[in-house]
Amino acid sequence: MSSKVVYEGWMVRYGRRKIGRSFIHMRYFVLESRLLAYYKRKPQDNQVPIKTMLIDGNCRVEDRGLKTHHGHMVYVLSVYNKKEKYHRITLRKYKQQIAVFKCVVYLAPA
Repeated sequence: MSSKVVYEGWMVRYGRRKIGRSFIHMRYFVLESRLLAYYKRKPQDNQVPIKTMLIDGNCRVEDRGLKTHHGHMVYVLSVYNKKEKYHRITLRKYKQQIAVFKCVVYLAPA
């Protein structure tokens, strides 16, 4: 039984290397009713995601606000499980995409 997709689309995955330099990668995110997953490309035919996170009562969204990354203003959100704080997914959205994404993440069913 597959769950219903609430939101899907291209977003920026943000990370930091050990030497302190930050990077961004375009990833395809899929938010289902109980699961957040991301892929390198739009998923087809049972493709396995790069990373998944169960959305339950322990899931937290940390709003980090507007930041500058290589001259671009981006909005930063960090999604993590309260029990596994070091296993977080940090997302960035360009300024024009902020309103839609914030609404979807904060109102996603648990």
